[in-house]
Amino acid sequence: MNIRVHRLFAIIPLLFVAMARGQNGPPPTPPAPADVSPTGSIAGPSEPGERLIVDGQVFAPDGVTLAAGVILYAYQTDSSGLYHDDSSHIARLHGWVKTDAQGRFEFRTIRPAPYPNRSIPAHIHFHAWGGGYPLQWTEELKFADDPLLTPHDVADSQAHGDFAIIRPVTRGADRAWHCTVRFRLSRQTNYPAQYRDDPRMR
Repeated sequence: MNIRVHRLFAIIPLLFVAMARGQNGPPPTPPAPADVSPTGSIAGPSEPGERLIVDGQVFAPDGVTLAAGVILYAYQTDSSGLYHDDSSHIARLHGWVKTDAQGRFEFRTIRPAPYPNRSIPAHIHFHAWGGGYPLQWTEELKFADDPLLTPHDVADSQAHGDFAIIRPVTRGADRAWHCTVRFRLSRQTNYPAQYRDDPRMR
């Protein structure tokens, strides 16, 4: 597939969600707190829902070199399938991590629910920047046991090989769900031009 066309297909889902939430362009990406670490929280222990731990690694564009010092911002729906955005269009359930020397990170959260009365699989959004890479979004993390996944979703994910974005989930001894994902960064931002004054684009 032509690279430009492929990037267009990557942008369409995010823009569709943004329009559905009353926005023009990507949702805002709030800056990380000063004390961000490789382990972060999206949903605290009192948040209703099934506990989920998402861990993984971030890689350079070559898919081999580990990407240290990269900020990952994640946000998702709650157990009712809603974001409950604030006045700045920031989802209520969100958090940050900063990858360690091996590009590793871990988020503690709950399993997101799909949007009410929609056929889109449940997912978690990720934005990345830092460590020498510009602000960018990844494809959404989805879960292999989701009944809303289509054959097209599965085939598209499998085409990414080790960086597939539909990932298995397993129940741990702690009774939480566990999911592991790998992200490969780009040297270029995929944000529209009107957002590129953000210093994190460099």
